[in-house]
Amino acid sequence: MRIIPGKIQNLPLFESVDRGYLLGTAENNVFISKRDIKPGTEPDTEIEVFVYYNEMKDLEATTKLPLLQLGEVGCFRVGNSNDLGAFIDIGSRRDILIPQKEQVEGLETGRMTLVVLCDDQVNRRLYASTKLNRHLRNEDIPYKRGDEVQLTIAEKIDIGRRVVVDGKFIGALFRQEMMDRVRLGEKVKGYIRKVEGKDIIVSMQREGLDLLDDSKARIMDYLEGNGGYVRLNDDTDPEEIKLRLHMSKKAFKRAAGMLFKEGKVLLTKLGIKINKTGELPDGWENHKFIEGEDSGDEKKADQRKPEKPNFEERGVARKDTRRNSSADKEKPREKKFLDRGGDRSSDKPRQDRKPAAPRSDTRPKSSPPKKTGEVRKFSGDSENKSRPPVKQLTFKGKK
Repeated sequence: MRIIPGKIQNLPLFESVDRGYLLGTAENNVFISKRDIKPGTEPDTEIEVFVYYNEMKDLEATTKLPLLQLGEVGCFRVGNSNDLGAFIDIGSRRDILIPQKEQVEGLETGRMTLVVLCDDQVNRRLYASTKLNRHLRNEDIPYKRGDEVQLTIAEKIDIGRRVVVDGKFIGALFRQEMMDRVRLGEKVKGYIRKVEGKDIIVSMQREGLDLLDDSKARIMDYLEGNGGYVRLNDDTDPEEIKLRLHMSKKAFKRAAGMLFKEGKVLLTKLGIKINKTGELPDGWENHKFIEGEDSGDEKKADQRKPEKPNFEERGVARKDTRRNSSADKEKPREKKFLDRGGDRSSDKPRQDRKPAAPRSDTRPKSSPPKKTGEVRKFSGDSENKSRPPVKQLTFKGKK
């Protein structure tokens, strides 16, 4: 029988000694105090205990079981912090030390932190570490897609949250897969989405038919607990749906559409209510929940992939379109010609046209050079002689 420190084990009562008992066998045993054993317990009775190192660095057992075992991850509040490190209470006899070198960042008293419990076999002590990636290697991952697991929420990352799967493996939870607000150290139910190498992707909701059945049950439970009516419809914000029903808007629309087809709910303009009669209203096939479920994917496919023309049918038509395009380009020219009011008869070869008459030089002859000091006369001087002559001003000095 092997006794592992940091683990909860069932060990048989071997014999009684001073101030306590021995658990295990003659070759391998561990001490436990009398206060942890009920009076009248018979030998060979198996007792559930937690094994740890005492002040003398010897193994000791206790029936006070902790919240954290060796290799598992948990969230605890820092009780005391000093030069050695930070101490946390995991619920056992002794507090656990988080050494300074095992802290990602400095831990202050009263702060919540996520740790993994480790065994220092050299110094014979149990300690905790906030460096999860160093101690959780993700080796021999036993999960497959769709498995239900327990998630412990870790620190924030760019794509969402880092999580600890079943307290043994590191995984990632995408932001769009969070169906509820989560906080550090919170434990929630999750499902495996993908396992590739050492990477684990998880989600907080099921998928496929399991997701549909789960979403339908949630909607009906919520309706029954809120007077048979909920103000949620196709135009509701996705965050509000997550807050109330803990599901995505896509899952909500699919589940509501199925419940409507089954005659369990009625889809009104503003929300959903329980269908007490079980009869479907007239024109239920044209409801947008049903249309979106039946033909939404086909419409999206038509929008994304437009039909391409059949080039075999267009084989001869290509040349015609080119000719037509060239003819269309010539049409504006004819239009411009007609707009100018020109005559079609003038559109003749250059040989038949008469040479154009030479232009007469109508430019005025240059006037003789003026004498210096002569005052320039204006055309208005012949009509108005009383107007005084205009003197030319120079700016070679002051006026």
